[in-house]
Formats: sequence, C-alpha cells, structure tokens
Amino acid sequence: MLKEFIECYHQKLDCLYENKALSEEELHHFKKRGIQIFDTSKDLNCSHLSKILPYVMLGVSDEYVNRMNVPYQATSFIAGEVYAPNSGMYAYKIHGQQGGGVTLLTGGIRKLGDNVFASLHRILVGNSAIIVTINNMMENHNQIWSWEFFGKNVDKNNHLVYQDLLDLSAKLVDYSRFHFVVSIRTIRSVIDSNFIELYNKNEIAMLNPENKVKVIFITTFEVYNYLSKFVKESPLISYIVTGKSFETKVGLEILRKKYGVKYLLNDGGRIMTNSMRACGVLGEERITLEPFNSLTLDYAVSSDCILGKNGSGLDNSEIEYSILLNSTPVNDEKANVYIYPMDETKIF
Repeated sequence: MLKEFIECYHQKLDCLYENKALSEEELHHFKKRGIQIFDTSKDLNCSHLSKILPYVMLGVSDEYVNRMNVPYQATSFIAGEVYAPNSGMYAYKIHGQQGGGVTLLTGGIRKLGDNVFASLHRILVGNSAIIVTINNMMENHNQIWSWEFFGKNVDKNNHLVYQDLLDLSAKLVDYSRFHFVVSIRTIRSVIDSNFIELYNKNEIAMLNPENKVKVIFITTFEVYNYLSKFVKESPLISYIVTGKSFETKVGLEILRKKYGVKYLLNDGGRIMTNSMRACGVLGEERITLEPFNSLTLDYAVSSDCILGKNGSGLDNSEIEYSILLNSTPVNDEKANVYIYPMDETKIF
C-alpha cells in the first residue's frame, strides 16, 4: 500500500509542479520529506479502531524528522460546512458560543469520526508534547488536553474502540517524559487571561501539582522575570527563554535539543498555527470536515471563523497554502490530512 500510494503522491506532486502550483524547491522538499502510513490493525494492533479508520497517515518520514533541529508540528482542528449545503466553506468556530460552537458545527453531538481521529493523532503525534498559547490554555483552564478529552466521547457508545485507544496510549505515551508547552509572548497576555489569580487558587488543571503534569513555558526574559515569581521552577515546571524578544525558532530548537521532542501537536488555535506556518516550521494540518448542519443558520458565522474553502489549496483543496495528502471518510465526516511545504533553512 505504501509503495502504491507514494507513486500516486509523487505523480500528484509532479502535476502540481508542471502547473506551477509548486516551485522546483518545494517539489524536491516534499519528495525527500516522505510520508508514513500506519495500518491501524497490523501496525497499531487496534482491530476495532481499524473498522473506523483502517489506516492513518503522517506527511513526513521518521528519517526526515530525525534530521530536523526543531520538532515536526501537526495541528488538530474540526471544521463544519456553513452558510448552505455544498457551500464548500468550513468554519472552525462560532463566536460567542460555548466551546467555540463545536457541537453546532457537528450537528448537536460530538461525532465518532472526529473523536476517533482527534484521539488517535494526539496519541501518535502528541505523545511527547502538545503546544498551546496561554490564551488557549486559559479558555479551557479546568481541563487537561489529553487524548481522553475526546476518548471519553468514544467510550460512551464504542467501548472496544476506546479500549484500543487506551491500549495504544499505554504503549506510546510516556507520561514521565510528556510535556505541555505553553507559549507566552507578552506580560499583557498573562494579565488579561487572569492567569495569576486562577493559578493562586489552584484552578488551572495543567498546573495543579496533584495532576503531576510537566509544563514548559516558552517566553521572553521580561515575561520570565515577571511570571517566575509566581510560578516557580520545579520538577514539574520549567522555562525556555528565547531572549529579549519572542523567537519561535529558538524556542523550538531548545525544545528539540533539551527535551528530545521530535513530534509536536500544535493545539494553540488558528493564530498560532498561521504564525508557525508563516515561519516555515508547520508540517501539516489534521482536520475533520463535517457536513452542513442547518442549526448554524441561527448564528452569525463571521469570515474570520472560516478555516478553509474549496479551491483555496495548492491543489484546489480546502486549506490555503496546503496540499490534501489523504482523506478518509467516516460515515458523513472526512478525516483529512493536509501538508505544508516547510522552510529547510529553518528546520535543519
């Protein structure tokens, strides 16, 4: 299967190059970057999960990642079609709605496809570290962003699938080495998010010592000098200081070298995702596309909530600047993987 897929994938890349959608440099980059395909039954030993997702794909080879000096990043999003059936416009949130209106975008319930897809790639890609912004963390400060946030929804009606995920997590996730990484650019973001007050009340789940979660703050000298007075370094808390200014590449290089993070799940929201892509260090987007739900018509969906639209990608898929690597249907959902060209002057 891998050989056949690679042949088709390379033909697609050649076609995009011939149509000037890819530069010669990008063409060579994607071909040497490679891919990984996991048979969920044979490779991951998840026989029940395989009936839903027979395989899962990563847009890079392990050999390529081993050469990188920063972690390979993948995102996690869900997006529902909005405005009208077959509009080809996909929103990832609705302003003013609890949890960003995700259940509105999924038809009123958390669907099986997204819960399985999100759980699985948190285990595969985020088994070493997950990165968020401080604002993103504080919006959900009472929860820990593990795969079980989604897995608990699977367990309700598909216990055997959940058990597969639980067993796979036990094999791949070493919680003694796992880290949540929190990006903090300014003191203002600390103050505006009410971080210190909630931390002092021990209401931030990831920083509650009883949960024994290791957290790394990536920030500047100024923020470090301010924040470390309240959140002191300890066996569970550490800091990466990038200098007087916030330097994404410096922070990621330290994360890779000092903490051994090869794969990094970016769960920091759209602004952080876009900044990583613009910096040339974002590898892929892992997105569940949901069909149109008429309930969204009762709410205003603004243009800044749109994740993608048909025809935006380099190959005319949904996500701007990307190529659709793979799409796996799960009932009426699509578990999609989109890949971005990375800047090899930044990652090597």
